Amino acid sequence: MIELKRILNIVSKHNAWRGEECINLVASENTMSPLAKKLYMSDFMHRYNEHFEKSHYQGTKYCMEIEDIVKEIFGGRFNTDKVEPRPLSGGQANLIVLAALTSPGDTVVSTGLTKGAHVSHTRFGVVGVLGLDEKVTVSKEDLTIDVDAAVRLINEVKPKIVILGRSLVLFPEPIKELREEIGWDTIILYDVAHVFGLIYAGKFQDPFRDGADIITTSTHKTFPGPQGGMIIAKNDFPEKMWKKIYYTTFPGIVYNHHIHRLPALAVTALEMNAYGREYAEQIIRNAKKLAEELYDRGFKVLCADRGFTETHQVLVDVRDYGGGAKVADILEDSNIIVTKVALPWDTPKDATENPSGIRIGVQEMTRFGMKEKDMAVLAEFFERILNRRENIRCEVTEFRKQFIKVHYCFEEPK
Repeated sequence: MIELKRILNIVSKHNAWRGEECINLVASENTMSPLAKKLYMSDFMHRYNEHFEKSHYQGTKYCMEIEDIVKEIFGGRFNTDKVEPRPLSGGQANLIVLAALTSPGDTVVSTGLTKGAHVSHTRFGVVGVLGLDEKVTVSKEDLTIDVDAAVRLINEVKPKIVILGRSLVLFPEPIKELREEIGWDTIILYDVAHVFGLIYAGKFQDPFRDGADIITTSTHKTFPGPQGGMIIAKNDFPEKMWKKIYYTTFPGIVYNHHIHRLPALAVTALEMNAYGREYAEQIIRNAKKLAEELYDRGFKVLCADRGFTETHQVLVDVRDYGGGAKVADILEDSNIIVTKVALPWDTPKDATENPSGIRIGVQEMTRFGMKEKDMAVLAEFFERILNRRENIRCEVTEFRKQFIKVHYCFEEPK
């Protein structure tokens, strides 16, 4: 029989391990501020608010108010009134948009699973579930689109939607160049989940100015909010199409949008309004520094000729060490957490079994106060673990204890 004590012990051990002892370098994660965490735990988590314009439930006046505040904050940031915060994840946001704006048999163009696309962009995920025909464009070695090849493909297959954005993202997508060539008849959907915090802070590309029609995102990567998703369309996006997205969200796909996320999301947005630029700049400096330090130690860091990265991510080819799955396990033994990833030359089978690379994200440890000098320490840890075959769990744990306080956020009210 499972005892209460065992459950409590598991949670306690996890909190200590990942919250105080590990160097968390997973590119798809972050941590909320103490104030956002406090607001996350509220009576909202017990409530429903299924609605069109008006709620189908009673007792929702504050639920509607906090949702409107979220829309106002993000709408103000992106100069639009088309904000949908109810999706529970970035993948679900992609599902909603594609379900709303396509029919089975329609063609979409994506960047492809082994070229960094999120699985929801592909035949293995949402695109396949919806019965869409996926055509994959050509990506260059730096994981950006070959514009000429993409234009030829788009003109040939005439897709309903072009899906941009990646889970492996080092540089901006060439939205502006594509838009200039393909015109405005084709919808460009840009999944900005990984770089949303950088975009929000004005330190990456501006999707709508460049020519995207819609962005989908999660809210917990470089944007350090609660786990969830969001859809934002440009202000002049056709109202009829936006209504399809709105009604596909509910009653189509989302039946309880976990209202307790929204106060935490709103506070995180205000924190990003106040501190986001400084935070984003430090993320990019840290990523570049870590990439340089790893490269100088002989690691095969991708895109050295382009300065390695303009985001939070660093990609390393670790085939010489046995592949990404093996390396991720070895690093975890020393309390350094990364993810294995497929690199452009991998097959879909490689992607799920033992891909060539690891993906490193610096956004969470940056939020805990790490700077460039600390990236040099991390690179030294990688060298000792992977080249010298040392297990340095205790040393990593002691180093992490210097970085417990969350930065770039409001102080929690007394």
